[in-house]
Amino acid sequence: MNRRTLFFLLAVAAQILILAAVPAQKIYTRATGKSVMLKIRPVDPYNILSGYYVTLNYEITDPSSFPGAKDVSGNLVYAIIEKGSDGVWHPVSLTNSFPANLPENRLAIRGRYNYWRTTYGIEEFFIPEDKRDEIEKGLRENRDQARAEIKVDSKGNAALVRLLIGDHVYDN
Repeated sequence: MNRRTLFFLLAVAAQILILAAVPAQKIYTRATGKSVMLKIRPVDPYNILSGYYVTLNYEITDPSSFPGAKDVSGNLVYAIIEKGSDGVWHPVSLTNSFPANLPENRLAIRGRYNYWRTTYGIEEFFIPEDKRDEIEKGLRENRDQARAEIKVDSKGNAALVRLLIGDHVYDN
């Protein structure tokens, strides 16, 4: 094999690895993470390239829902959540470092913090065109019962798995 062919194959392999690395973290999190159920507050925008999607706001999105959140500084934060008796996970605290030795009923989710909002990479749920009306109607009629199931891996990375609206389940 000559040098040109070798360099060409290496360049192609590098591009394939880069493209595969983009979804790799979410795939790993969905495969190995622990399931968590969060309440949602949806918004319904449209993206011309991707179609319809729901932007999901969670209780943990609002930093003021965490006691002591004013003491947090920097961009990277971990939201400590606790499983409630209703099966939904609720905010406990917001910290700058990954906590060690959390009890079984608590998890840490890695997020990006600014003073009015924290994002976790689980905020967008794309809606199939044929389910759009059904999902919009379900969200209007069951706003208080809408939940999102996410998976959280051992490093705090989160991946959105599905929406649960009333008794309907919509996979991501």
